[in-house]
Amino acid sequence: MNQVRLPSSRVALIGLVVASVFHATPVLGANLTRQEFSGNFTLVEANPLLRASLPQESEYSGFVVYADNGSLNDWQLTVNNLDLNLNPASTSSSFLKPSINFELNSGSNWKLVVDFGIAFDAPRYTLQRTSISETSLTGEVGRAGTYIYQDSAANISVSSSSTSIPEPSCLFVSLFVTAAIAASKKANETKV
Repeated sequence: MNQVRLPSSRVALIGLVVASVFHATPVLGANLTRQEFSGNFTLVEANPLLRASLPQESEYSGFVVYADNGSLNDWQLTVNNLDLNLNPASTSSSFLKPSINFELNSGSNWKLVVDFGIAFDAPRYTLQRTSISETSLTGEVGRAGTYIYQDSAANISVSSSSTSIPEPSCLFVSLFVTAAIAASKKANETKV
């Protein structure tokens, strides 16, 4: 009798694991918002030590992709005249692993902070969308100070997409049908 229950308990354990995976990955079935941005940054403020070495203007582009709950899914920032190209792949392969923080504010405004360790004089970059057509980039370079670039006429496009996952009930039905077949075969083996 215990031999017949054994496959059912294994299937139940597998079902529990599958259910926990669906519960632990809510972003898979979420709506994702992608904001692409580009334009020309203008230097609006800089520490006197940095001002001479910074370009007055620079083209930039990038994007952020986030879920409805505010979790960041993907991002990229390129600032040409600063030779800055940040994205998850470039920051994960660098010597210093940055801390990435993303805050979704009211509406479509957000703040992305890429911190390489300001306490160790490594840079921290804060990119913000502050209004319908305004973005800013703040760079903090340890003891050298801070600089701020701003674009009040940014090109920003917003698109949404919905990701989907298979219906969990379909998987559970398949799992239980397999369990029933395995249990009936095992029961037939024990009768013989």
